[in-house]
Amino acid sequence: MARQILKDMEKVDELIYSFKNVLCVDDNKNLKDYNDSEIIQEAQYIYDTYKEYDHRNYLMVCGEYGKEEQKQAVKEIKQLKNFLNKWR
Repeated sequence: MARQILKDMEKVDELIYSFKNVLCVDDNKNLKDYNDSEIIQEAQYIYDTYKEYDHRNYLMVCGEYGKEEQKQAVKEIKQLKNFLNKWR
């Protein structure tokens, strides 16, 4: 049975992308191999990048890549905030 945090990750676009396409590949791990603390730390890191001047995610929020990217960034921030509010 899948842990609830893993189910909740599926609702957070940028977080699930980061794990499935970067961290799992780099670490040679499956998603279920990460503990809750590692998942929460990664969610917080990604959330913080939306406030980090000159980071791509920050520039998305500012509209540097157009309205659609800005809309997507706002959606991702909301997803991350909801996830972190539940799991922190």
